[in-house]
Amino acid sequence: MSDANKVTVTRSLEGKTAIVTGGAQGIGRSIAELFAHEGAAVMIADIQIRKAEGVAEELRASGGRVQAVHVDIAQPDSAASMAKRTIDEFGHIDILINNAGIDAPRGKAMEIDEAHWRKVIDTDLSGPWWCTKAVLPHMRERKTGRIVFISSIAARLAEDASVAYNTAKAGLIGLTIGLSNQVEQYGILVNAIAPGAIGTGEPMTPEEIRDDEARYPLRIVGPRPIANACLYLVGEGGDWMSGSVLNVSGGRWRGY
Repeated sequence: MSDANKVTVTRSLEGKTAIVTGGAQGIGRSIAELFAHEGAAVMIADIQIRKAEGVAEELRASGGRVQAVHVDIAQPDSAASMAKRTIDEFGHIDILINNAGIDAPRGKAMEIDEAHWRKVIDTDLSGPWWCTKAVLPHMRERKTGRIVFISSIAARLAEDASVAYNTAKAGLIGLTIGLSNQVEQYGILVNAIAPGAIGTGEPMTPEEIRDDEARYPLRIVGPRPIANACLYLVGEGGDWMSGSVLNVSGGRWRGY
């Protein structure tokens, strides 16, 4: 196992409740697994409810307090139901990881249509906002909370993804900056993570894998580094972090 994928269990999230959207697979599943191992009660929120329930069952079998709930993050009412179900199940919400979204679709700017643009923006930008809006009153009342948006290096690095995806992921950084400024006074800390490719999206050809790994000095090692970064932000390490963007891209993108 790569050092980047090693897990040290400290139970640092004991007593906390976390919602992880898009927790049925990929980055979201890795976050849900790590948080459960660290003692958090975890609500896996996903549009793929059967897959989410399967992950929740696996984590319960290993001792985790984990449930699953259906959510379509592009629908405000669905996001509100997700928050209510979490409070009903676990009593409170301490952490929201806004991970769910559409993986980087292809599409030349001159060719994408209105449906493509609206679907990507509604899911990858508006969706995380609806989920956040659903938990903010509860966190404000309790005067505590951690919110993490999973952005992307596509917010700053132009490649061959759809410009709608670039726009949505850049928008999450803007949302992080603006929202953090308004909610710090209520004890709510808002940050973002910009991952690079992790190798769990659409299947890649051997040639594509070799090309990507040539551009990633630390190689593509899977989703665990993103989960570790989330744990840092929602734990003691993030106590003095607000409005920040963590670059977790294996050297693919440099800077902030």
